[in-house]
Amino acid sequence: MKLVRLCLLVLAVVSLSLTCRALPAQAKADVVELYAHAVMTADVEALEKLLAPNYWHISANGHIQDKEHFLDSLKNKRLVINHLTITNVRRSIIGNNDLLTGNGILRGMAVPPLPQGLMRYSLVLTTVNGKEQIVLFQATPVVPSETCKDGNCAIR
Repeated sequence: MKLVRLCLLVLAVVSLSLTCRALPAQAKADVVELYAHAVMTADVEALEKLLAPNYWHISANGHIQDKEHFLDSLKNKRLVINHLTITNVRRSIIGNNDLLTGNGILRGMAVPPLPQGLMRYSLVLTTVNGKEQIVLFQATPVVPSETCKDGNCAIR
């Protein structure tokens, strides 16, 4: 009888540990989705947490901004993104950093003016104190084509 109880207890502990280990992975939101949503809603507070201290933003118009200036341009509406989708994301792991590439649609306004439409995106993520943060975002305007869906996009 003691052996049966011990086996049931071990089974319960193993089941609980597997369940607890699976919960954070399921509950973890996708950094790319959080980023896109925060940029479209100009949620500077969320971006403060998502962006690494050494973040660089390379806009579709070629404008390069560090984290401070990027957040300031969103906050003061010098950069307004109405639509930002990032699809077909591919991830390459390089040490503690991840290189993500994808494509999608960008619509918005900025000075200088932003190209609109299909973009090829590159993001670099790193882990800072156990949290994934974005170090770099780059949007490159591309020519729509059948092969662009697979990442082989001609630059506009």
